[in-house]
Amino acid sequence: MMNNSGRSRSIYSELTELRNKSRRLEESLDSIYAGCDQSLLKELFACAASAIVILDKNGGILFSNKAFSNLTGYDPEESLNCALHEIITPPNDTEGREYLRNLFQGPTSKTSQSLSIIDKYGHIHFVDLSVATISSALSCREKCICIFHDVTAEKEAEVRREELIEELMEVKELQEDNAAQLATLLHELDEKNYALEQEIAERKRAEQKLKESEERFKYMSITDQLTGLYNRRHMLEVAEREIYMSRKTELPLSILLMDVDDFKIFNDTYGHAAGDVVLQSIGTIIKKTIREQDKAFRYGGEEFLVILPETNGQQAMKVAESIRAALETYEYRPQMGEPVSKTISIGVAEFTLNESLEKAIKRADDNMYRCKIKGKNRVYFSCE
Repeated sequence: MMNNSGRSRSIYSELTELRNKSRRLEESLDSIYAGCDQSLLKELFACAASAIVILDKNGGILFSNKAFSNLTGYDPEESLNCALHEIITPPNDTEGREYLRNLFQGPTSKTSQSLSIIDKYGHIHFVDLSVATISSALSCREKCICIFHDVTAEKEAEVRREELIEELMEVKELQEDNAAQLATLLHELDEKNYALEQEIAERKRAEQKLKESEERFKYMSITDQLTGLYNRRHMLEVAEREIYMSRKTELPLSILLMDVDDFKIFNDTYGHAAGDVVLQSIGTIIKKTIREQDKAFRYGGEEFLVILPETNGQQAMKVAESIRAALETYEYRPQMGEPVSKTISIGVAEFTLNESLEKAIKRADDNMYRCKIKGKNRVYFSCE
C-alpha cells in the first residue's frame, strides 16, 4: 500500500507534466502566429462585410477596414490614431464617451451590445457592437478589437413598426370612441325615429279622423238622414253634371219623379213615426232597384226623384215600374192587426236637346199628376 508521502509525489509529478504540455502548446501557437502572413490577415479584415477596428492600449485606432469607412465616413488614414470613443459619439456626450473608453481599455473581456453612434456628418447609426479586449500584461500593441454590424435599417424598421403599431392603437382607440359615439348617436336616432314615427302615426290618425269627419260631414250635408238617399240640394249639383255629360256624349238621360199615394191620410191614421217607416222603406226599395250609376234623392216630404244616365224614356218606365211593384207588395204593420200596403205614383221624363232641368222636372211632375188623376199607383210617361 502507498503511503501519503508517495501519493503527494505522484500528484506533483502529474501537475508538472500538465504545465509542460501547456507551455509547449503556447509555444506552438506563437510559432504558428509568427509564421502567418500579416498581409493576408489585413486583407481578410479589409474585405470583411462588418466594420472592424483594432485599437491600441489607449483606445486609438490602429487599423480600420472599408466597412468602417462606409459606416462612419472616416477614411483609414483619417481615423488612424484617433480615439474611437471620441469620433463615434457626439462632443457633448461626455458620459457616453467615458463609457466607451472604459469598455475599450478595460480588463480582458468579451462583450456585445447594441448602441447608437454618430458618423462624420452627424448622422445617427444603430449598430450591434462586439468588443474583445486582451490583457495589458502582454507586450503586443493591440489592446482591443471592435466589430460593428450596422442595424440602422432594421432599427428604423422596428421604430417604424412600433410607430405604426402605436398609430394603429390610436386608430383603434379612435374607432372604438367613434363606435361608442356612433352607438350613442344611433340609439338617440332610434329614439327620435320612434318618437317621430309615433308623431307621424298620431298625425295620420288625426288626419284620418279629420278625413272621416270631413267625409261624414260631406255625406251628412248631401244625404237625407231619414231615407239614406241624397238630398234635394245635392240633386241640383248631380243633375247639372249629368245634363252636361248627356249633351257632350249625346246619350239619353231620364228622370223619375214619384210621390207616395195618400201619405197624409196614413200619417193622420197611424202617426208620423209610422210615416217615417214608410219613407225609410221606400228609400231602401229605390236603392235596391236602381243601378250603381243611377242617383236617387228625397225631393221633399214624401216625394222622391231618380236620375237615370244613359237611359231613354221607355227604359226609365221599366225602372219606375219595378219600384212601384216592389213597394206595392211591401207590407207595414203600424199597429197590431192587419198589414197595410202603400202605393206610389211615378212620372217619367226624358231630357230633350237643350232642355233645362226645371223644364224636365216640370214634365215629370205633370206626368206624375196624371197618375194621380188616373187612380194612383201607376207609372206615366209622355214624350210631350
